[in-house]
Amino acid sequence: MSVVEASTDEMPAPLKPREPRRLLIPMVLAVLVSSGIAGGAVYVLTPRHSTTPVEPAAVGEPVAGPHTDAHPDGHAAAAEKTAKKGGATYLPMSPAFVVNLADTDNNRFLQVEMEAMTHESWTADALSLHMPQVRNSLLMLLGQQNARDLETREGKQALQKKVLEEIQRILTAETGHAGVDAVYFTSFVIQ
Repeated sequence: MSVVEASTDEMPAPLKPREPRRLLIPMVLAVLVSSGIAGGAVYVLTPRHSTTPVEPAAVGEPVAGPHTDAHPDGHAAAAEKTAKKGGATYLPMSPAFVVNLADTDNNRFLQVEMEAMTHESWTADALSLHMPQVRNSLLMLLGQQNARDLETREGKQALQKKVLEEIQRILTAETGHAGVDAVYFTSFVIQ
């Protein structure tokens, strides 16, 4: 045996192209189709914010009271537009309020998220402008509460009324008009 013959007998066979290569196109297509379906589902299921005002469900009449007569600065056009639409606007007061409660026996905390409701278009700007003052007053008010008082529905409603009165007091002092019609707690946690 010669050296050349021995070396050719021991050489491995040439490598074959792998089979998964023919599966590449169907796999890419499957990924693209599933991505398209997932993107479509996200698009369809994601809520969109509408600028169309929401009409009152039952009554259908504009809310009566001083807030529909005129804008506090005398802009009758803004008040007329608000009176015509009759819908409510909800203004989130973010971030959530977190305070130590006044309980002396142990450390208790309150975390509350809330939104103010108005029927006047100018109130959002006024509330935004005076939000540092509003947040300060509300933090002071919330920090005076006891956990025991806030455990009942009546206690939460009493606090809700105090919060509304405090916001209206500040807006009246700063703009000459209360502006906010209601306050709603959207999250309320005592720990």
